[in-house]
Amino acid sequence: MKRFNKRAGFTLVELLVVIAIIGILVALLLPAVSAAREAARKMSCGNNLKQIGLAMRTYHNTYSNLPPNGLYFWGRQSNNGQTWSGGSKASVWVKLLPFLEMDPLYQSLNMTISGTKNGSFPPFGNSWNNWPRNETTHAVTPDLTRAIRAEVIPVLICPSANVDPYVHRANYDIDPAISTYGFSLGAQRMSSWQNMCSNYPGNIFQTGPSSHGNEARGYRLSGPFGRGSWAARFRDVSDGESQVIMVGEILPHKSDHAVNGWMHYNTNWYATVGPINFHVVGVGDPGFAWNNNNPPLNPYGCSHFKNWATSQGFKSQHKGGAQFVLVDGSVQFLSENIDYVTYNRLGDRRDGGPLGEQWKNN
Repeated sequence: MKRFNKRAGFTLVELLVVIAIIGILVALLLPAVSAAREAARKMSCGNNLKQIGLAMRTYHNTYSNLPPNGLYFWGRQSNNGQTWSGGSKASVWVKLLPFLEMDPLYQSLNMTISGTKNGSFPPFGNSWNNWPRNETTHAVTPDLTRAIRAEVIPVLICPSANVDPYVHRANYDIDPAISTYGFSLGAQRMSSWQNMCSNYPGNIFQTGPSSHGNEARGYRLSGPFGRGSWAARFRDVSDGESQVIMVGEILPHKSDHAVNGWMHYNTNWYATVGPINFHVVGVGDPGFAWNNNNPPLNPYGCSHFKNWATSQGFKSQHKGGAQFVLVDGSVQFLSENIDYVTYNRLGDRRDGGPLGEQWKNN
């Protein structure tokens, strides 16, 4: 009778070989898993922008213009002597709430209030004394337990974006929740703070001379929106609805204005003046400083947190570019290497220059 030798298990060498093979397979698999997750997040971000684009167009079909930002910069426009926060009626996103299936939240707001508020406001004590008495700061839920501005609006947040520094900084009931999308001022003049950076002055087509879009008159504005209380009608977009950026991605921690939150009138105005994904040292980045020079990481220059020409530019954490929704509602991914003039033509609603089709593939 033949006898066979049976081994009880693997030898040490065989075990090490198996472990090495598993390690190699895992190392090969992890980047693919990471890429697949980012692709899913990017697709979700694109779906957010599609919803925003549809809501914008539905708003226009209802009111015959895009939703204006609630900030009066031109006294003759407001007719109440209030040209800053006192005359505000909240942000573009607030106007869009009913068209994003959030009508109950919108109905909780009082659009008739203006001026300033003196005294305490329940349940937050004296913390909001003398702030503008309007929906951006004092609107609360019916049970008076939570500020509406603290509500996170899922469609306004890209899953890939770093929102940790700003989403409810400390108090979930009071602090503003942010948005990772901004409405476009286009190729507007964007004067730099304390003359830090002259590389990107904006207004390269001479169609947006009003600095930072601080205007309520469309003929002085480049893009579909102004920082002041003006927004375009489709007929104002003479370059064509499929050729002009309406909304794009932003990174809130790269801009000091984003801290005000989605509800505030002075937050989500952005322009095509700074190149896509231009490097800005933001909250949480090494070398960040709120106001002071901290070279070499955060010098007073184009990368400074408060240089609005670049910090109020479109940015994303998607590799190689950012996503935008055009006036026609279509979503496009634009490369961070796109030709600068072409990018600004996409921002401007009436520059009159040709684009061609190549920009879609950049």
